[in-house]
Amino acid sequence: LVGLRLKRRCTPGDGAQRYGLPREVESSGPVEAGPGACTFDSRHLYTQKVCGEGSLRAVSYNILADTYAQTEFSRSVLYPYCAPYALELDYRQNLLKKELAGYSADLICLQEVDKSVFVDSLAPALDAFGLEGRFKIKEKQHEGLATFYRRDKFSLLSQHDIAFSEALLSDPLHKELCDKLAKYPLVQEKVLQRSSVLQVPVLQSTTDPSRKLCVANTHLYWHPKGGNIRLIQIAVALSHIKHVACDLYPSIPIIFCGDFNSTPSSGTYSFINSGGIAEDHEDWVSNGEEERCNMPLSHPFKLLSACGEPAYTNYVGGFHGCLDYIFIDKNALEVEQVIPLPSHEEVTTHQALPSVSHPSDHIALVCDLKWK
Repeated sequence: LVGLRLKRRCTPGDGAQRYGLPREVESSGPVEAGPGACTFDSRHLYTQKVCGEGSLRAVSYNILADTYAQTEFSRSVLYPYCAPYALELDYRQNLLKKELAGYSADLICLQEVDKSVFVDSLAPALDAFGLEGRFKIKEKQHEGLATFYRRDKFSLLSQHDIAFSEALLSDPLHKELCDKLAKYPLVQEKVLQRSSVLQVPVLQSTTDPSRKLCVANTHLYWHPKGGNIRLIQIAVALSHIKHVACDLYPSIPIIFCGDFNSTPSSGTYSFINSGGIAEDHEDWVSNGEEERCNMPLSHPFKLLSACGEPAYTNYVGGFHGCLDYIFIDKNALEVEQVIPLPSHEEVTTHQALPSVSHPSDHIALVCDLKWK
């Protein structure tokens, strides 16, 4: 590229044009490097074809909202190791679309999706690959959840989205939990301040109408000391999912995806995995004695983390850990294959995530599931 001046910034999709531009074209700014080898290139080798009949490929991915990536705090404190141009929306969007298209997925659950990104970028791009998308915004923020499903495999039967705080206050389904929480006003206030949401589409197989699927997608409260808040949020989520998958559509299987902001040693993970949490679990005092809120909780599902417990699904400068999961209904679904995560060497090539070769600070979970 010596002596070659370009008119526009090179983006990951520009490879062919990059070297073919005439020399007289003047650039309006500096030329920036492309991503080189991406963290997902080797993963795509496992996902070149769409799953066959009786199987489905699910993806869960926190794609890092632009509203958080484009702050001075992010550039200087959270991701100082990331080249500034690689945090820009256009650059990351091109990588994301390339990554998601290459998974040939039947079901994609995304978190931290900017509304404009969904409308202008992801929905049209994934539509071209046969995927229909639904969006649920967090009212206090400009980002939310997006769930996509393959049109020729599934049709949408119904949608049952909620905001946790609103559901807790107004839905009789959660009255018992709401009454218990009222005894702990400090915790109650924190739970009600959160804008976290839950997306719950019910899908029906286009080839076998007897096969229905309750899909849930969420992003729980992020704070490291917020274990007690997350327990309340997940209790609301599981009660709501129970209403959909047991009352409205009796005994349909569930897939529950998301960024749970909870490691495998947390109360939230234990609760989802085991079906119950004791009132003396240490997470009830995650933010100290002042915010203790002891209560036993239970749910009726038999859930399994389809991708196991990876060493990490989030890798930033100051932290790495497993926060993201695809939970599946053990009674109805089984894991056919888990698409390997990028190697530690790939993740740390540019120190941490995001980077020029990876568009988010999280890593996508991808697995193939089959009906039992």
